[in-house]
Amino acid sequence: MEPDHTEGLEFAERHRTTRAEALASPRGRLIAAIVECVGARGYSATTLTDIVGSAHVSRSTFYEHFVNKEHCFIEAVHTGVGIIRTRIADELAELPADADPQVRIAAMITTFCAVVAAEPNFSRLILVEALLVGEATAGLRDDAVDSFAMMYRQFHDQARAQDPALGEVSDDLIALVPDGIGERTRRLLVRDGASRVPEMAPAFIEFANTVLGLATAPVRA
Repeated sequence: MEPDHTEGLEFAERHRTTRAEALASPRGRLIAAIVECVGARGYSATTLTDIVGSAHVSRSTFYEHFVNKEHCFIEAVHTGVGIIRTRIADELAELPADADPQVRIAAMITTFCAVVAAEPNFSRLILVEALLVGEATAGLRDDAVDSFAMMYRQFHDQARAQDPALGEVSDDLIALVPDGIGERTRRLLVRDGASRVPEMAPAFIEFANTVLGLATAPVRA
C-alpha cells in the first residue's frame, strides 16, 4: 500500500497560508527581505541597501514602515514568533476536542519542529540572531518561550484533572521544557541546519512527557 500523503499536504498548505498572510503586504515583504539577508549574512553584515534591494523597494518605502534596521529586525522576530504560534494553534485545533494532553504535546512539538525546518531563516533569526542583537529581541524570544511554558502547564493541569494521582510539577520545572527544547534546537541550527530538527521531535516529546510525569500514561487519540 502506498503511503497516504494527504495529511502532509494539508499541513504544508496550512503553513503556506499562514506565511502568506504574514508576509504578503509591502511591510511583510520587507520583513521577508531582512529575514533572507540575515540568514545569508548575519545581522551585523546586513545593510539597509541589502534589505531594500532584496525587497525591490526604495529606501523611502522602508522608512514608511520602520525607523531603522534594528526596528525592522525586531518586527521580523515578532512576525516569526507569530507564525510559529499560529501554526501550533492551527494544528491543535485540528485535534479532537477530547484529545489527551500527550496527544496535544506531540502535536505542539511536532509542529514546532516542522516549522523550524520549513523556515530555517526565520528560525535562525529567532533562536540565534535575536540573542546577539539586543535586549528587545532577546526579550521577544524569551516571551515566546514563556508562552510555551504556559501551554505545558495547561496540558499538565488537564492531565491531573483526568488523573488526580499525577503529582504536582512546579512552574520552574515546567519552564525547563521549552528552555531545553529551544536550546537544543538552537544548537542544531548552528551545527547541522534546520533540516535535522524534525528528527529530534520524538526525543523532545519524550522529554516533555517525562518532565510532566506523563511518560507512562496512556495516549488516547
